[in-house]
Amino acid sequence: MKKDFFLLLLLAVGFATNLRAQSKDTGVLPVKSGNEWQMPRDVLARARGFADNCQKLLHLDTVTTKKLFELYLGNTKAVDEIRVGSGSEKDKKAKLAANQQDFDQRVRPLLTASQFDQYLRERRVGRL
Repeated sequence: MKKDFFLLLLLAVGFATNLRAQSKDTGVLPVKSGNEWQMPRDVLARARGFADNCQKLLHLDTVTTKKLFELYLGNTKAVDEIRVGSGSEKDKKAKLAANQQDFDQRVRPLLTASQFDQYLRERRVGRL
């Protein structure tokens, strides 16, 4: 009886450990080597996803979609540097909000007024 209980306990601990290991955030953060940042591999996928979502939700043409892709790709370094930088969570949140406002202002000339309003609405609800 004790062997069965011990075996079940080991199995439960192993299962719980496995679940905990899988639930961790698997996103790769940039790594700084010297003066240069080495970006994670998912940067292109994130930028492509953003551009594709914008194209679908805002009904954009391919030229504007490509410009948004390049704009988002250029912004990922700044965002990732803020996320891995030192400082409190409150400071990081403030810097990310300022970065988002700056990014929105760079998006504005690429879109029509109605598209930009739709962009802001979609961003607020978390689709972009």
